[in-house]
Amino acid sequence: MNLVRTMYSSKRDLSFLDRSELSRLIFYPRKQQGNIRETEDTYSLSFTVEKDIDIVGRFYRTVDYKYAPTILFFHGNGEIATDYDFIGPTYQQMGVNLFVVDYRGYGKSSGQPSFSNMITDAHTIYQQFRKYLVTNSFTGPVSLMGRSLGSASAIELASHYQDQLACLIIESGFAYTYNLLKRLGIPSSVLPPEREEDVSTIPLIKKVKIPTLIIHGENDMIIPLEDGVALHKNVGADEKDILIIPMAGHNDLLLYGPEDYMTAVKRIITNYATD
Repeated sequence: MNLVRTMYSSKRDLSFLDRSELSRLIFYPRKQQGNIRETEDTYSLSFTVEKDIDIVGRFYRTVDYKYAPTILFFHGNGEIATDYDFIGPTYQQMGVNLFVVDYRGYGKSSGQPSFSNMITDAHTIYQQFRKYLVTNSFTGPVSLMGRSLGSASAIELASHYQDQLACLIIESGFAYTYNLLKRLGIPSSVLPPEREEDVSTIPLIKKVKIPTLIIHGENDMIIPLEDGVALHKNVGADEKDILIIPMAGHNDLLLYGPEDYMTAVKRIITNYATD
């Protein structure tokens, strides 16, 4: 489904990170292979973010979907929306609608990813997805969730639209963007020190007042636990919690702590997204 684009102009100039040699180190797009199985309750949604650029996501719709809480989910790097076919049914059984969205160049989406368009597209997708929900008589509360790379998009949106949102969930999120970029192989020499705060998520999450859950692996070697702790410490919400999954790394939280993970997600959604 294509909807008319809602324009958004970011106040942050992130273009210094958009050089092609940097984008190749930051993003790991993977295309969707083969046909995607579509059903009445699990199907694709497409949003036009720019002329000839469509972003495709995967919607996992629960039984009483019109009244159920909905999560807009920004996934991690190297992932695509259909990877969530394994966990989507768990959210459906929990009575939650889950919409997992790709980035440019990922899955069935067109275009090429960059740091700037990742952030700008998040606004366009959010606004168009809200219109989709209203048009199709969804009346339940909406929350945001971001994993790893997707934490930047989720925190960006939460800092702008929190009066429209129930809660925020961050999994394996990063607080110190420059540190992450350096771990990805970007040399310090191309990262202007005076621009570090411009791309940090800390100033943004300080503005977030809605209930927030931070989930992080104890042994995360890609985005260290200290980032998750910093996000939890700096979020401006009175209602906030952090779940640290023992022994888990960056990509295996649901392997080491599936019950704790889903219980924590269900708790925040039940306590705040269904009030």
